[in-house]
Amino acid sequence: MNFRRLFPHIAAALALVTLSLAPRLSAQSNRLVVSGFEHPESVVHDTLLDLYLVSNVGSLPPSGFPGALDHNGYISRVSPEGVILDLKWIQDGVNGVTLNSPKGIWLYRRALYVADVDTLRVFDRFTGAPLRNVAMPNPFAPASLFLNDVVVDEDGVAYLTDNLNSSIFMVDPEGRASVLAAGPQVGNPNGILADESGVSWVTFLGHEVRRLKRSGEIVIEASLPTVDVSGLQLAPGVPLPPGALLLDGYSRFDGSLLVSSWVTGKVYLVGRSVKGIDTVVEVKGAVNSPPPDGPADLNVDQRRNRLLLPLFNANQLLIIPFKD
Repeated sequence: MNFRRLFPHIAAALALVTLSLAPRLSAQSNRLVVSGFEHPESVVHDTLLDLYLVSNVGSLPPSGFPGALDHNGYISRVSPEGVILDLKWIQDGVNGVTLNSPKGIWLYRRALYVADVDTLRVFDRFTGAPLRNVAMPNPFAPASLFLNDVVVDEDGVAYLTDNLNSSIFMVDPEGRASVLAAGPQVGNPNGILADESGVSWVTFLGHEVRRLKRSGEIVIEASLPTVDVSGLQLAPGVPLPPGALLLDGYSRFDGSLLVSSWVTGKVYLVGRSVKGIDTVVEVKGAVNSPPPDGPADLNVDQRRNRLLLPLFNANQLLIIPFKD
């Protein structure tokens, strides 16, 4: 699948992006805009060191496909004040590191877990040193894998989504990888979470939050409002499926769920029961003015009550306080 329309590679525009180690304030004075990344895809708050880690896919090939094995990915460290402390803290080719197109990241105990195209990579969260690599089996060959997000449960089991092959992988604490679920019922998963009830995720080519229960049953937990996508394409000649919101980021906040959409450019707060669905923030989406900013794998700074939102195409990290 070619993502040229959704992940455009515009060399002239990228050439204009200059490295800024200091934050810039947007028109909304309480919003920090940190610039200088290369297709940032995921962010986490390291509460032990009190800093933000941001995964960077790196420069894109001419096709615009962000799943290339091109050895130009890296992980950045950013202060809560919005200062880039180390743009390439972990980078391919340095200290024995391999990073192609890193996307989802997760912290568990002393380790940083990274979903990197076809491999789960694990690093020391304090030093950045590589600890181990776990290659995923590929029952979908000759199709390539496209690992997108990763989460680790309290028992140390990692779960990774592959939204191109509509599958979820599982890696046990001993490093054994297997396919947990696959097929149309998985709904092309993107962002993923785990809790005592199982794993849940958002559907990239849909508009839902789905859950795999301990019983093995897949259920729909929430549906987001759809919009008209009849004019959008995944690739030339490949229309976006009806109802597809290209859901990406997925996190918890204050008893509710946060979900981002490339199509609408919105981050939704999905509440329980009567709380309903609300919009937390809105950036440029694919409906009104493509290419979209690309609100990707978001996270929350619980300590400061903030939303952390990478913008994949805008090469920025937004740091936005939640309303009281």
